[in-house]
Amino acid sequence: MAKTMTKSSDRRLTKRAPKTGVLLAGGVLGAIIGVGAAYLLWQAKERRSQELDEDVPVVSSSGLMRIGLLVFSLLRQIGDIAKGD
Repeated sequence: MAKTMTKSSDRRLTKRAPKTGVLLAGGVLGAIIGVGAAYLLWQAKERRSQELDEDVPVVSSSGLMRIGLLVFSLLRQIGDIAKGD
């Protein structure tokens, strides 16, 4: 027995499809950017370790704080764009 779709369920699918696509594209883009950022941080750590001949942390605690504030600011700006400000 096959289910028949009603017009209301059909409308719900078309309304949901763009949201799903945007979320999926944002997730993939965020993952790619995150991996790229981790790669750049790791390369910088390797260079510093070779220059100093000792193992150094990937990023300092103050660097983590700066990165966190920058990410928060970026998300806030994206939210402002969505609002139309």
